[in-house]
Amino acid sequence: AALGGARVAPRVGARSRGDAGPRRRTASARVSAEAGESGVTTIAEPPRTPEEADAALATRPSREACLPAASAAPPAAVAAFLEREGRHATFRGSMTGAVRLSERADAKRRGRGVREYMALPASQYNTLDGETVTRMGDDVFVCELGKLDFLGFAIAPVLTAKVDVQPGGRGTVIRAESATLRGSRLVERADDLFEIDSVNRVGWRYLYGEDEETDDDVSDARACEIASETNVNVYLLVPSWFPFTVRATERTGNFVVRQVVKQVVPRFLKQLKNDYDVWATG
Repeated sequence: AALGGARVAPRVGARSRGDAGPRRRTASARVSAEAGESGVTTIAEPPRTPEEADAALATRPSREACLPAASAAPPAAVAAFLEREGRHATFRGSMTGAVRLSERADAKRRGRGVREYMALPASQYNTLDGETVTRMGDDVFVCELGKLDFLGFAIAPVLTAKVDVQPGGRGTVIRAESATLRGSRLVERADDLFEIDSVNRVGWRYLYGEDEETDDDVSDARACEIASETNVNVYLLVPSWFPFTVRATERTGNFVVRQVVKQVVPRFLKQLKNDYDVWATG
């Protein structure tokens, strides 16, 4: 595992599972027995060593499996908004993408592997995207997006997002907590007529055992993949004076949101790769 060579990965994975399995089953059984007495059925597993964690990451079979979990429940503000009376329109856009990179053995030995990168606190991020990004705390950011044309109106969304770094370097969940609109006086008057639920799940995995050809020319490098799944839902309460039907509004809104997502996800992944490559060199 320290050498990081692709050839030793299958043996590392097999050895880790064989050595750690009995210990994990014993610990799980003990926790289950103790929990049973109190009526709680949660099973806790003992912490993994870095080598065991790497071996587990190497076995993720798909991009979906490497993405961290995120709550499916909408934020409280969105749930309350959907209860308001009136004509509701929903715009949706989603995209999953991935970028390949190489984890050099010397970087891994210096604690600069992909897992260590993905475990960095949000305060050290250099990949935040937008016209202007303002850090409001260790894990909260305000991002001013560029202007968008929507049904003849020029709007500039401003998002407040929270970054949740998952334990063990598993990945990151970025969720919009609130949004406001800037633009003409008419646009800003309509600010309370919409809400947004945007979630970006970012994960990674080793590509051991895959049939894909690798671009790596260095034998001491591991092929890795950083994946991102972005889902954006915009909810609009269509005002009575709006000259378009809900269906026409949704057609235009869906097109705009999908185009934004198609531009943002590849750019975000490219920034992640470039940032990791720089960070890995120290």
